Amino acid sequence: MKKIHVLFFALAVLGGCATPTPTPTPTPTTANYEKIIDSWLGASEIDLIRSWGPPQRSYEAGGTKFIAYIDSRNVQIDGIAPSYQTSIIGNTAYTEPVGGTSSLNLSFSCETTFEISNGRIVGWRYQGNNCKALEP
Repeated sequence: MKKIHVLFFALAVLGGCATPTPTPTPTPTTANYEKIIDSWLGASEIDLIRSWGPPQRSYEAGGTKFIAYIDSRNVQIDGIAPSYQTSIIGNTAYTEPVGGTSSLNLSFSCETTFEISNGRIVGWRYQGNNCKALEP
């Protein structure tokens, strides 16, 4: 009987030390973005503009209107300074940079164009490397 109590005690102690499983961080995807813009099919142009704001560009062709929303940004990643190594040859010291990286500029953009016929959204298209969203 004493062995059973010891076993239950050990299980209770070990159960209290369990590490919780971390919740994965959601990742934006193009599939989620498509779900969001798909949800606008059939909606009115006015409702889209109320939600998304004024478009950056609009044009008409063949009685169909197109309005475009453009989102773009740049991210600057700083470089790493090199370290320096000095060598002495004879009576002369030579110092040269070793390693390091230059800075990097990343551009992100997404242009979404809605096709509007008779005041209703009937189609869409997008292009760019940042047309992603979290689960709608």
